[in-house]
Amino acid sequence: MSLTDREAYQFGLLPLVIWREARNQPLEAMIGVAWTIRNRVNKPGWWGSDWPSVILRKWQFSSFNWNDPNYQKFPIGNEPEWELCLRAAADVFTNSVPDLTEGATHYYDKSLDATPPNWAVDGSMVRTVSIGAFRFFRMK
Repeated sequence: MSLTDREAYQFGLLPLVIWREARNQPLEAMIGVAWTIRNRVNKPGWWGSDWPSVILRKWQFSSFNWNDPNYQKFPIGNEPEWELCLRAAADVFTNSVPDLTEGATHYYDKSLDATPPNWAVDGSMVRTVSIGAFRFFRMK
């Protein structure tokens, strides 16, 4: 993938957020995380208006929150998970793969099923799909 400087700036954080959020998940879940971000970029709002602002919006992607254990983690070398994250990021960034999330702008890990985020149960969202350990949602 060959990028202009502007595209490289826009792309920059995408593989890292996928790695931090979904490195232990199948490729489809990694793609789902990337599509959630792309769907927000495509529909600018309170969550940001471009790739970096969406990814870095406070409290939106837990791995970028100071209190998350993944906050200070970075991939090392050519680990296979990093390569998958780069692939997922490139495929979604270039719109080369379909949106497996059916328009999702939010997701959470199934480990939170007993106490889901408020937005998942307040009636403003509809669950679209489950991929790997994630439940994906879009606004009604």
